[in-house]
Amino acid sequence: MNASTLRVPEDITAEVLTELLQRMAPGTTIKEVAIQRTHQGTATHVYLDAIYGDNPAAVPSRLFVKTQLSSVQDIPSMHAEALEVEGSTCMLRDETVFYRDLRAALDVETLRVYAAEIVDGPAQFVIVAENVTDRGARFPDPAIPLSVDEVMALLRTLAQMHAQFWESPRLAVELKWVQHPLLGEFHDFLRTAGFGIIRILLEKPYKAKLLKEAGMDADLLENAFWHLQEKVHSAPITLLHGDPHPGNIYLLPDSTVGLLDWQLLRCGSWAHDVCYAIVAGLSPADRRQSEKELLRLYLAELARHGIESVPSFNEAWRLYRCSPPWGFAMWAVTPEEMYSVAAVRGVMERFGAAFVELNTIEVLGL
Repeated sequence: MNASTLRVPEDITAEVLTELLQRMAPGTTIKEVAIQRTHQGTATHVYLDAIYGDNPAAVPSRLFVKTQLSSVQDIPSMHAEALEVEGSTCMLRDETVFYRDLRAALDVETLRVYAAEIVDGPAQFVIVAENVTDRGARFPDPAIPLSVDEVMALLRTLAQMHAQFWESPRLAVELKWVQHPLLGEFHDFLRTAGFGIIRILLEKPYKAKLLKEAGMDADLLENAFWHLQEKVHSAPITLLHGDPHPGNIYLLPDSTVGLLDWQLLRCGSWAHDVCYAIVAGLSPADRRQSEKELLRLYLAELARHGIESVPSFNEAWRLYRCSPPWGFAMWAVTPEEMYSVAAVRGVMERFGAAFVELNTIEVLGL
């Protein structure tokens, strides 16, 4: 495939796009491509316009391409090197396989995808999707907390997705490739290298201050993190988005919340997604006022979608109180180049406040 030679945005030619589209949109041909802009996070985002020859699947002219290009890397070398080890590159692979093999059968608001392929060469993968701004999507800034109504809408989206895989035998058969809290390459990466990076980044003055304000040191955070993973590894198990913070969602004009960035797709307890979404999304004041109401809303949504084994509120509340270590650690390792210091600081502050106010250490038995 010509996509194996992708190194710079201009390598995404009409010929390459035509070849990529053949699996999901057969018969589509592209005559011309115009690159509009690029952005680098844990992957490269390329926004482009396409002029079609044949377009039987009605693929839109404005497209979003997610891949890995060497020419626009501007994240720290520590993270760039981590992205090249197997336990971390699994995030890029898993998102690609999700869009290629699973997305079409999943009833949830997320990107409409027209190509998703793992490729040889430095790019590793290529995903071609709609530019969702054409549907009026708005993208929140993680530095600014969501409203309670927006988090309610996000929980409705998560409940809709979780219900489709609640205790499903498919998780152990065709979805056995999906990561688990205590199994898989991402777990192994965190055990062997990931927390080493987290510890280094926690030495940044503002992160060290937030760690101290949460009543922790790096050893206690790591211990709490793994105790939490043991809890969210337990039944009932479902398919999880894995990372539903404000920077990984979009808001549509009808108030529906869509999910972006499936790199941390995993199987595990519903609580991983739900608790992370509430704490990452709300200001501490709004969280304190609304967190119990939001948990009850999510449980009611599960029942509305036909789940009979809905956890009790007391079970849900106990798991919720255990939840802050994941978010605090994952945002500690997030490079500011991907978002901003304000975003990283803001989300870590939310998790740190929840850590203290929910008495997470005691609930985890530490």
